[in-house]
Amino acid sequence: MPAPSLAAPAAPGAPSPAELPGPLTGSEASRRLLSSEDPSRPITLWGSSSMSSEGGDEATPVPIRIHEHLILAAAPATVHAYGVGATTSAHTLLMRGLDRPVATPSSTPETDTGTVTITLDSGLSPAGPLRIPGTLGEVPGHLDGSSGSWRFTPEDGQQKVTAGPFVSALAETAASSRQVLWMGKNNILDTTAVLADTQRMWDAAEAPETDTLVLGHWPTEFDAAGSPTGQALSTVNAEQRDRYGDHFLDLQELLTGQAGLTCAPIAPLRLLEQGSTQDALDRGVVPPLLVATDAIHLNGWGNLAVSWAIIQRMRELRWL
Repeated sequence: MPAPSLAAPAAPGAPSPAELPGPLTGSEASRRLLSSEDPSRPITLWGSSSMSSEGGDEATPVPIRIHEHLILAAAPATVHAYGVGATTSAHTLLMRGLDRPVATPSSTPETDTGTVTITLDSGLSPAGPLRIPGTLGEVPGHLDGSSGSWRFTPEDGQQKVTAGPFVSALAETAASSRQVLWMGKNNILDTTAVLADTQRMWDAAEAPETDTLVLGHWPTEFDAAGSPTGQALSTVNAEQRDRYGDHFLDLQELLTGQAGLTCAPIAPLRLLEQGSTQDALDRGVVPPLLVATDAIHLNGWGNLAVSWAIIQRMRELRWL
């Protein structure tokens, strides 16, 4: 699975350090206090299709991908983007290496590649274009669920694959990084699992009290106030807001509240003056001018607002 780690150039017209106006203000001690704790630490993004910015190629002049904005903001730190569409919070645990199910081959190996169909003793079904590097027992390769069945392909097609635990190689990548979690929307009705799985991800961080930013879920037309998914979404958001404090970013408030809907990146839309916005807010859902045509993902404007809010919170947490 690709892990974007691009080194982004400065924006056109941005001043170089030598061009910044005036001398540095404050004492050296105060500048150290207010600076980023460690700007070189990598950041790993976990979640499903919203984290992969599906829908971000709609409405704006250019596609808006959340991970690309974070790459620019976090440079020179590396940003690993592991959002995979259609996945649940349980798939995120598998990717992170926190769940290590026993995988058992159920087919003969393909002649050229050694690929075998497998079953997982956890009972987890594949979802979306999920492809995870890792080891099955002692055999390195990758686990692929994109076909609708779990398949494991060894790096060496001649190596025999036998039953054993599957351990994601992404665990090593994530071990020392900060993390942003936007997980569980696809299984939001199971509020207990979403909360527990998110907590496991939180606890797995190198410094759990400081290393994680949890993103809240936002209501689509399918999550209107009073609907089962709307109630579940509000339950998860409320619990995580209480549990994680400043390390929880309330995207429901951002995308349905007056302050968020007039924030700098989307101010030109003049959302509060639009009749469609008021109709949406009356139903407790995000205004349509921020939502893609599939009605379940944010469009470029929505992603721009979320990117802006994440970067602002990261600065407040001194990640940047």
